[in-house]
Amino acid sequence: MNFDYQQNDIAAGMVKRGMAEETPNIFAERQGAAQVSPSTHLDMASQRMAGPVGARALALASNPEEQKRTSMWMQQFGLSNQGMEFNQAKMMQMAPPAPAQEEPQQ
Repeated sequence: MNFDYQQNDIAAGMVKRGMAEETPNIFAERQGAAQVSPSTHLDMASQRMAGPVGARALALASNPEEQKRTSMWMQQFGLSNQGMEFNQAKMMQMAPPAPAQEEPQQ
């Protein structure tokens, strides 16, 4: 038997196989949660609906170095003028609204 497969057909099949592994067709495996390993699908995440944002989320969730780097950036941003303005605006949004002033009755 001589199978003549094109390279792009093989690549498409690998992507579909990876997607099938990422989204298990079983309801639960262990303690009510399916075992899906996001670290094996970092390259596929950029091709999914979440796009590069999903790949960034997976990298942040699975890479301790990236978590540390992001944490340092957030700390440094908080010390900048723009970061202080952002935090102040965020705190203003979280504050409860001021009580309404009642008009005196005559």
